[in-house]
Amino acid sequence: MTSIAPAAPPAATPADRALPRWSARACAAPDRSAVLAMFAEPGFYFRTDRPATRPEWEILELLGDDTRVLLADGEPAGLYALEQEGSEHGCHYLLHLRLRAGAPAHWWRDAYREIVRALRWRHEVVRLSVRFPEFDPVGLAFARSAGLTEEGTLAGVTTHEGRRRGTVFFSQLWAES
Repeated sequence: MTSIAPAAPPAATPADRALPRWSARACAAPDRSAVLAMFAEPGFYFRTDRPATRPEWEILELLGDDTRVLLADGEPAGLYALEQEGSEHGCHYLLHLRLRAGAPAHWWRDAYREIVRALRWRHEVVRLSVRFPEFDPVGLAFARSAGLTEEGTLAGVTTHEGRRRGTVFFSQLWAES
């Protein structure tokens, strides 16, 4: 006998697991206060391993023409920048990515997927690298949970809390087309 009962509605996504609509724009003067506030947060390691010690002028120098403000449902949620690595036609890129301190872990993975999707729409990509300081638990957790390949650590390149610390290298590879 065939049931004619209506199918159960799909389970709702819990609010803490909901994903925002991502967009990005070039970092500009209207973003200045929001961006400076990000660097005041503990652990906002965007192009620096010492964000809280940087004066305003030095923070502004970290924000190159390639820096994009990452927006979650239209609100500033982080920064990212892409740089070519190697030869101009090598199709290798370095991603600098940082979300605000309050961003849930699943936002990091989703933002990364959207950035990669946009990059691959515009360019051939063979290799995408990301780097995080050894003392950055949020960045390291993101890279590992996103399934990026951990390539190794360049030891002793910075100091943190009185100790020499390294930078951990991660990557994602695509077959050459």
